[in-house]
Amino acid sequence: MTHFRTTLLVGIAVLFGNAAQFQVTLEPADMPQGGTTYPLVNAVVLDFGLMETVGENAVWDASNLTSMGDAPVTPSPMSDASITATLAFNSPFNSAYQCDFFLPTELPDLGIDIGIPLDGFNSFYQTGNDHYAIAGIGLSSSGFDLPVTYDDIDEFFPLPFSYGETFSSSGSFALDLTGILGYWLNQTREVTADGWGTLILPSGSYDVLRVKTELVANDSILIEQLGEPFVIERIQTIYQWWGEGMGFPLLEITTTLGIPTLSAYQDLQTQNDIPVAMADQPIAHPNPARSGSRIQWGGQSNAPWVLSNINGQQVAAGNLDRWIVPASLAAGTYLLSRSGMKERVVIQQ
Repeated sequence: MTHFRTTLLVGIAVLFGNAAQFQVTLEPADMPQGGTTYPLVNAVVLDFGLMETVGENAVWDASNLTSMGDAPVTPSPMSDASITATLAFNSPFNSAYQCDFFLPTELPDLGIDIGIPLDGFNSFYQTGNDHYAIAGIGLSSSGFDLPVTYDDIDEFFPLPFSYGETFSSSGSFALDLTGILGYWLNQTREVTADGWGTLILPSGSYDVLRVKTELVANDSILIEQLGEPFVIERIQTIYQWWGEGMGFPLLEITTTLGIPTLSAYQDLQTQNDIPVAMADQPIAHPNPARSGSRIQWGGQSNAPWVLSNINGQQVAAGNLDRWIVPASLAAGTYLLSRSGMKERVVIQQ
């Protein structure tokens, strides 16, 4: 449930002129889409600077992420939901819990027989209204779901969501299978869109909005065969780098006590369903580039290009797919326009 939403920074466009054209504002179309496969890769993060860098026109260099294995995710459309889940999460008569997709999750092996044949559970998500949220879960058994709606819908952030905005929310649900299993969740989120700029991944560079979430959660679990319930307290900080139309964060890092414990990024060099036509975009490389080095880009051959600074002033132009960065060009962020496409280019000394 939303407690408050406030804009921290006012007049960014006035202060920075055309710099606002680089910023990403998250919309429903940028959230996960049912039936689309997202090429997530688990990774090890060693550069703590990725979490510490904030602000406007920032650069997060994650080009040296170490892959720990592919972990692609395909959200399921609501048309694939079971009858019971459809009644709870896709009914026009229950608009508060109307969902847009769900994600199947396997249950951990508890090592005991709890008395009912559970295959796992599904989490049901909302993107189509004014927020990105999880509205409930469904315990899966033999093709059916036992729906459990959140008493307090867990909202991740509002939509649209832009740099400088903050958001506070809470979430809770109660699952009580008397004599078998109980699970109660209570949590709060403090969310800030604390940066925008360029994220550099092994597959290239992307315009992103950085979203930081401070999560405090209590999971109370009761398994009747084990006796007394136990409580797990989770205090985590989650850093996400979102790009337009990318569905899932391009990079997500979860930390506990400041130490990265979970991290994943999208490997857009692999075959996937995300509509990013690399060959048809400028895609400058290397990016960042250094003074005196050669920079190249893809796309249509011999197409005119223009390089502008963040104030919209042209600093270079040509019609080849390569260019030597002059030593006289100041370090900073520039905009490459070519073949009707635009890309941010970072120049370093």
